Amino acid sequence: MPCDVIRGKDFTAIICKRGQRQASCRVPQCGRPAPKLCDWPIGHNKTCDMPLCVGHAHGVGPDRDYCPAHFALSRKAVEIQPA
Repeated sequence: MPCDVIRGKDFTAIICKRGQRQASCRVPQCGRPAPKLCDWPIGHNKTCDMPLCVGHAHGVGPDRDYCPAHFALSRKAVEIQPA
């Protein structure tokens, strides 16, 4: 259970929350709250699951997001396919 310590002039308070602390975006130099995960398939019914903030998540379908690296790979795959 994550807890925060708040110190005031005349008091100290410890506030604990239920559940897990929200992950931070794993894009370098970001660190914002990450409500999304990368859905790039990596095999055996697993996905990348890199935590992403709203700004770095690339929506590619309903409830499907890719991290910047996998979004770039998906764009290259579309460019390579013959017309």
